[in-house]
Amino acid sequence: SSLCGSDLPPRFHPAGLATMFGLARRTAGCALNAASSAARRPAMRPIVPAVATPFQMEARRGYRHWWRVLPEDFELNTESMPKDVKTLMAANPDSLGFIDSYWYWRIRAESTIMDPENLPKKSYKQLCRDMGLTIVNEAAEHILGIIELYEYLKSSPFIGPFGTIENPVLIPAIHTERVVGCSGGTGDSEHVPLWFRCREGFLYRCGECDQIFMLVRVMYELPENEEINPIDKDVKDVYDFSLLEKGSEVWNTGGMVNWPLAYDALNGTIYGGMARDALNDQRAIGE
Repeated sequence: SSLCGSDLPPRFHPAGLATMFGLARRTAGCALNAASSAARRPAMRPIVPAVATPFQMEARRGYRHWWRVLPEDFELNTESMPKDVKTLMAANPDSLGFIDSYWYWRIRAESTIMDPENLPKKSYKQLCRDMGLTIVNEAAEHILGIIELYEYLKSSPFIGPFGTIENPVLIPAIHTERVVGCSGGTGDSEHVPLWFRCREGFLYRCGECDQIFMLVRVMYELPENEEINPIDKDVKDVYDFSLLEKGSEVWNTGGMVNWPLAYDALNGTIYGGMARDALNDQRAIGE
């Protein structure tokens, strides 16, 4: 029966007392568990936004150590251009020096690009020759393939059959000797790398696993009377000086210098401005 329907006061009723004691026990237990869990949890610290101190703000680097590489970083100054450009463009490019060859191919290549009327009409071989590029042929592919193979083998470990006297491990090299490290085979046959010098003309045996090595030289050469970049008979290898004059007339008109190289080559100026010989004596071809 409920407390309200009993004749005894609520505090003296046995069932009411038991119910009250059970409720108080459960309430106290919940409070005790909450207190113990709160004690186990670390105290929450207020989040304070980070504020940079004045000396940290001053320590920020406002410059770059490495600047971006630009095409003009690899160009020669206009002062180094020869005095007689017409004679330069009529010379044989294979007989020119470094600076003269640079200006010859730069003028010829830019003249080809700055001629949009005839540029699409050029063949692949003619365009490569005018730009100073190597034409893809069997000899060029062979040498480039050897170079790429050596660059790969130079930096990668050898994986293959165990070297014997009949079938030694071939060590490619461009010199007469090379340092080789042998680590044996795989699993139980593997051992600590053993380093030794492998020279041309000898068979070398690893002192740990008896594996045989032999050096093979990689030669960058062509047979006699052959060239890596032969000129095709259909390619016109004579530079037409009128391309430079025509291009300068097209691009450098109306008070605007849109092709400064042609303007400087024809007028003997520096970047479309003062004369080249105003600063120093102009260099002749071969000087």
